Amino acid sequence: MGCIIINDNIIEDKNLNSTDKMVYGLVKALSNDKGYCFATNDYIGKKLNLSKSTISNTISKLKKLDYIKTKTVDYQRRIFMNYE
Repeated sequence: MGCIIINDNIIEDKNLNSTDKMVYGLVKALSNDKGYCFATNDYIGKKLNLSKSTISNTISKLKKLDYIKTKTVDYQRRIFMNYE
């Protein structure tokens, strides 16, 4: 996994809490190789010591705020970053 770098627009967004920012940063780092992240909520939760439900809620929030988008390909969720 690469370095986690969070853009200024994420850092300064008052709608995001620290958990949202950590999840965003990890997903972005995991997206660097292929251009998308295919990690499960369980994997992300274990990496950040958070519950799967917290990750699910955070992913939904990031989608709603248009920071990420998801697509299912061959029964696998892919998370794409909307901003680089």
